[in-house]
Amino acid sequence: MVDEYNFKGSDSNIRKVVAKRKKKLKEVFIPLDFQLGHQFQFDWGEADIVLQGRTKRIFLFCIQLSASRTRFVRAYLHEKQEAFLDGFVHAFEFFGGVPTEGLFDNLKTAVEKLMKGRDRLEQESFLALQTHYLFKAEFCNTRSGNEKGRVEGTVGYVRRNALVPVPEVQSLDELNSHLLDWCLKEAEQKTVPYTKETISQMWEKEKEYFHPLPEKRFEACKLVSCQVNKTSLITIETNKYSVPCDYVGQAVWAKIFVDQVIVVAQNQVIAKHPRSYERYQMFTILDHYLEGLIRKPRAIRDAHAFHSPDIPEVFRRFHQKMREQEGAIGDQKFIRLLLLHRELGMEKLTHALLEAEKTQIYRYEVVHKFIEGIENIDTKIQGLTQEQTPTNLLDYKIQKSNVERYEQLTGGQVD
Repeated sequence: MVDEYNFKGSDSNIRKVVAKRKKKLKEVFIPLDFQLGHQFQFDWGEADIVLQGRTKRIFLFCIQLSASRTRFVRAYLHEKQEAFLDGFVHAFEFFGGVPTEGLFDNLKTAVEKLMKGRDRLEQESFLALQTHYLFKAEFCNTRSGNEKGRVEGTVGYVRRNALVPVPEVQSLDELNSHLLDWCLKEAEQKTVPYTKETISQMWEKEKEYFHPLPEKRFEACKLVSCQVNKTSLITIETNKYSVPCDYVGQAVWAKIFVDQVIVVAQNQVIAKHPRSYERYQMFTILDHYLEGLIRKPRAIRDAHAFHSPDIPEVFRRFHQKMREQEGAIGDQKFIRLLLLHRELGMEKLTHALLEAEKTQIYRYEVVHKFIEGIENIDTKIQGLTQEQTPTNLLDYKIQKSNVERYEQLTGGQVD
């Protein structure tokens, strides 16, 4: 203004004029009335809980139906892609169907690149989610979270009402059970604004307008290519997980879910592990190494998988005795015992080892006899009562053999 108009006043006077002008130019918001089954709004929130005695920051997946105001909230340890996708799987199952469209912020798990206007280059996995559940994603303008005002207030409301006092839980499953009950209770008790209906009552009406759920659940996972190293392990986020040793040196695919890791090769599932959120841990399954142990039986004593808490203590006691009595031959025979679990199952093999241990004879043959006994019990033929016997069998009679026919075959001579 000084350069262009030779203004002689002070900048403080200009500020006063602008401030008065701003008061007159208030932004106008339009009251909205959403159609049943048409829209949901989504947002992430954060909260602190006490998990296993320690304060833990969690992330709240918050989604709300715009018409009936029905809320769904689920807690996760992070906001990664797999948690984002998993939340929708549970949300749509909770709602009982899928609305026509969803309103989102420009979060990285959904948007790969901002384009001109409201156009977005969406993440491939998010597009797959939309295709699976048949809904369309709409995105707010940048820095305009108020455009999804329904869910914006939900995050704070959940913290103040569902998470006060601070929950003390042993697992996220326990917390999510609490949040689910809270959502249902809120739906029963609260009414939809400007109506006399409860959220639950309008929700029932809204279900009639949803797209039906698909027959199969969406695989809410992140797909990662991994190389199996010489110790038959793959690495995922600093943690190592075992796969069958036949795949050493090969490339496999890991499906990283919120709660598990599934490893696939040649379209076959070859390994499953619970997912760990610790760092630099190793998770092995003994069965993955049995073929390798056949060639290197002495390694069984110190094998990481053999000392897993999933392996009953009787296995380690029995192996120690076999090794003491038969040396290297004992190692080989014990590996043969371990291989039997593929046919029997771990429960039966454990039972056979416990029975053999009572005899204090630690040999493969003794265990095998107990296994035969267990198998015979399991396959024992059960007789039918008269009430259970089919009618056509009750009248069935077995014809007695005529011994004279055999005498004709032998020429009348009987030894």
